Amino acid sequence: MRPGARPDGETGPFRGGVALAAAVIASLLCSCSREPRDPSDAGIVAVEVDNVPISLRDVKREILSARGYSPTLEERGPGRAEVSGAVRRLVERSVVLREGARRGVAVSFASLEEEVMRYRADFPEGGLRKALLQVGLSEEEWRDRLGQSLLYRKSAEAIASSLVSVTPQEVEKEFQEGGTGPDLPERIRVRQFLFESAERAMDARGRLLRGTAPGAGGDPAAKGVDLGFFALEELPPKLPRELFRMKAGEVSEPVFLDDSVSLFRVEEREPARPQSPGTARERIRETLLSARREAAFRRWLADACAAATVRMRAELLEKLAGGKR
Repeated sequence: MRPGARPDGETGPFRGGVALAAAVIASLLCSCSREPRDPSDAGIVAVEVDNVPISLRDVKREILSARGYSPTLEERGPGRAEVSGAVRRLVERSVVLREGARRGVAVSFASLEEEVMRYRADFPEGGLRKALLQVGLSEEEWRDRLGQSLLYRKSAEAIASSLVSVTPQEVEKEFQEGGTGPDLPERIRVRQFLFESAERAMDARGRLLRGTAPGAGGDPAAKGVDLGFFALEELPPKLPRELFRMKAGEVSEPVFLDDSVSLFRVEEREPARPQSPGTARERIRETLLSARREAAFRRWLADACAAATVRMRAELLEKLAGGKR
């Protein structure tokens, strides 16, 4: 598990699967990297986007974030392609955040705190702090990155939502051609509990089966993480398919995921059922909107970046790349 703060999918933030990402470990925490070591880099401007500065440290951080956990820049310096890709993503991010600010998009303290608690609950007790220490991030720095990631997503969604619409006539046309569509499949609602060892997981499993809390009441992990509903074909690869053979209230055997151990409890089962006309129409509307948002946002982003005034310190970026392709 590797803490980081990169808003993944920045040129296409409207794909489904948020529940799938939460299902195993918070996706934000998987794109971490060790911080660039030279603090003076923060004061060196490498790029400007409409007079908004991007520091050399930002560029290095973005390169590391794209790499994942390693190698560090000391172990392997970046090539031109890595530097170019990092600069492009940072320019796009700056453009989106500026437009979000113009539209009044903001992240409230309550929404950030909710996001923090959601990610904290994805770790066993003390696990998040250990993971942050491992990559040289303070909790304050992590919260700041998390807030920026949330702000980017909200800004991108606000931009895209303003660009597209679906008329009732379009929905009705699709409905008349396809009807209500296939029946809704059977689904299960799953809750995940994380532990540092198999021994703790086995002890907690016994308590869960007896109907008691798996850990201390003050520990967020004691409540587990509600992963939501899944049909069989939607179940993430790391979740045991045996869950679909379990009754509501039953708990899986310990499952080893990365450097933690998980238990999964089936909270409820939802039987297969026909779609109502209203449900089918709403599904059609969301499907049409989703595809249009993605395409419209990509077009808007390309045009906005082309219209932006971008100044780069080419000699500085070339030095960072070390002349490597």
